[in-house]
Amino acid sequence: MTTPDTQLGILYLAARSTAPELRSWVLRTYMLRDGLLDSAMATSLAQLDQVYRFDLYYGYDVAHAPDALRQPITAYVAALRQGSSALPGEAPSHHLFKVHHRIETLMLGPIRTPQTPPEGKDA
Repeated sequence: MTTPDTQLGILYLAARSTAPELRSWVLRTYMLRDGLLDSAMATSLAQLDQVYRFDLYYGYDVAHAPDALRQPITAYVAALRQGSSALPGEAPSHHLFKVHHRIETLMLGPIRTPQTPPEGKDA
């Protein structure tokens, strides 16, 4: 049996895997330079939520992007919002950002900074 966090994690991984492709679609469709859209923001909740609520990604219309690129993102955000009191059209609440961060950490591990030594190693 899977936990709600694990189910959200699976949806997150699907969204994470299609987000760079959707970013590439936007670059090609709108004839943009590669460096114009920050790839580090591709899976931020703000970007993913814009796809869900407005069919926008980095502010560009993605309503005509292939469903295979949009559906994993919208499925993840819909599932994320399901346990929230936020209405579908509202901006993500602080709680949603915390849950999104928890799911990212669960799926990807904690983010290490250059000052953070790997586990089991002394500084």
